[in-house]
Amino acid sequence: MTANFVPKGVAHVPVPQVGEPVRMTFVLLPNFSLIAFSSAIEPLRIANQLAGQALFEWDVLSETGEPVESSSGIPVGVDGPIAVPDRDARLFVCAGNPAVAAAAPAVVGAVSRHHRFGGTVGGICTGAVALAKAGLTLGRRFTLHWENQPAFVETFPGLVPSSNRFEADGRIVTCGGGAASTDMMLSFIAGDHGADFAAIVSDMCLRT
Repeated sequence: MTANFVPKGVAHVPVPQVGEPVRMTFVLLPNFSLIAFSSAIEPLRIANQLAGQALFEWDVLSETGEPVESSSGIPVGVDGPIAVPDRDARLFVCAGNPAVAAAAPAVVGAVSRHHRFGGTVGGICTGAVALAKAGLTLGRRFTLHWENQPAFVETFPGLVPSSNRFEADGRIVTCGGGAASTDMMLSFIAGDHGADFAAIVSDMCLRT
């Protein structure tokens, strides 16, 4: 578990003192997209650094609690096996190819339970497959990586993903992965701490 991670940096932006930081829980699946995962988690780290306090904290899980090999062959350590986080946490499934990995029963079960208990759930890259398998994307706006959309529609013929980089529909949030993960996290940062602060985080990412 990564608790109150506030790295040192030169840039500083005053942010009103917050209470408990928002917890972000990432579930990594075999062959997950490393660029999508890092693009999601780095804006959170930058937000903490700029504010000089823990606005966000995160943990990283896997099905077994063992390290997970990314699509580039680089293994990433995790904090433990899949568990349903507290209701106020946001739970993200980070997947890649094959997309079917996101349909693992343990992953779908965790997503379903967290949403049923009032939590926000998200899909990164092909993570939307887990949400679809849990029945959470029906009648919702959602997306996944464009490369995987044709196969997704064949598997879930009643569901049509959007062509947008990311989608937020109530407590269902999804993105196509890659740099779109940063877009999605910036939207959370803006919602929690204002658009001006999110713009500075974006600038720290060297993102126009």
